[in-house]
Amino acid sequence: LQYHVLGTKVISSAVPAGPNAEVATLGGVKLFATKNANGVYVNGVKVITADVSASNGIIHVIDRVLTPPAGNIVVTAQAVPTLSYLVAAVLRADASGTSISGALSAAGPLTVFAPTNQAFIDAGFPTIASINAADPNTLKNILLYHVIAARVFSSDLTEGAQPATVQGGKVTIKLAGGAKVRGISNTADSDIAITDIVTTNGVVHVINKVLLP
Repeated sequence: LQYHVLGTKVISSAVPAGPNAEVATLGGVKLFATKNANGVYVNGVKVITADVSASNGIIHVIDRVLTPPAGNIVVTAQAVPTLSYLVAAVLRADASGTSISGALSAAGPLTVFAPTNQAFIDAGFPTIASINAADPNTLKNILLYHVIAARVFSSDLTEGAQPATVQGGKVTIKLAGGAKVRGISNTADSDIAITDIVTTNGVVHVINKVLLP
């Protein structure tokens, strides 16, 4: 609850434009505010009713509960059972000589499109054992293609955008019919199934296909 409260009165017109300006909450943990032509957003969540007056402050109504970060990207992924294949791939990729787990634990900010276990199975990794037997350099190349060196919430995604990844290639964002992302070698879009998981060093979006550079 303290993550939803600021220690000062901030009307919607005074929200910083950002994008994703840092704002300290009552509990001391930062959230990220954006004001643009589409409205006001907090951690990618839209304010649906702004400036509701109260005797001791002001209320902005949002349509989703904000969850403060539980740790960095790696720690967050380790706590999600449906991302265990991703965690295994990160650890296996460390054997390439580049610490992918270290890069994803760094200060950032970073954005990760995180494929589910089923996404890895569909991509030809039926078990964690198959991930552990894969070429670490191949996994490194694939994993870095899922990382953007910026904090990108769902409210920052635009139709047709092609953000550059840490791997060097670009992915394509589509919004029609729901947010999607596609790798250059993918034959179909990946749905962004869960958006805006906040971490101490960035944000995670869960996707249902492995992106292929």
